[in-house]
Amino acid sequence: MNKITQFLVALAAGLTVFMAAWFFMHAGHHGSHPAVAAEAPAPVAAAPAKGAPVDSSKCIMPTEYMRAHHMQVLNGWRFDSVRKGNRTFVNQDGVHFDKSLNTCLGCHGSNPMFCYMCHDYANVKPTCWNCHISPKELPQ
Repeated sequence: MNKITQFLVALAAGLTVFMAAWFFMHAGHHGSHPAVAAEAPAPVAAAPAKGAPVDSSKCIMPTEYMRAHHMQVLNGWRFDSVRKGNRTFVNQDGVHFDKSLNTCLGCHGSNPMFCYMCHDYANVKPTCWNCHISPKELPQ
């Protein structure tokens, strides 16, 4: 077998492996994908006045924004809280919220599978539960 034939056989084998991997990565999704929200403007986070009331009874941002950007929000909150000591978030309407996973779980904690349904679908392994107690582990 000459070198050109060997190259063509190796190329065909590589393409076959690549296409098989692509097929198996996308198998099982049946063409449906999670909803992706349109790009929303970044939230404005200003430093609150000392003693400003904190409201954790409603969602911090619109649903569409949170579906598309929740991980960026949580990572930003973690960085601000741990590294900068800034533990209050002010949304675009000027409402103050605690930068805490408990703010989210205040509403979403009633369904222990809330986080896991989408993360399982997307095959994402969040690291939140390395430090925090998972809603699946909380007593019901």
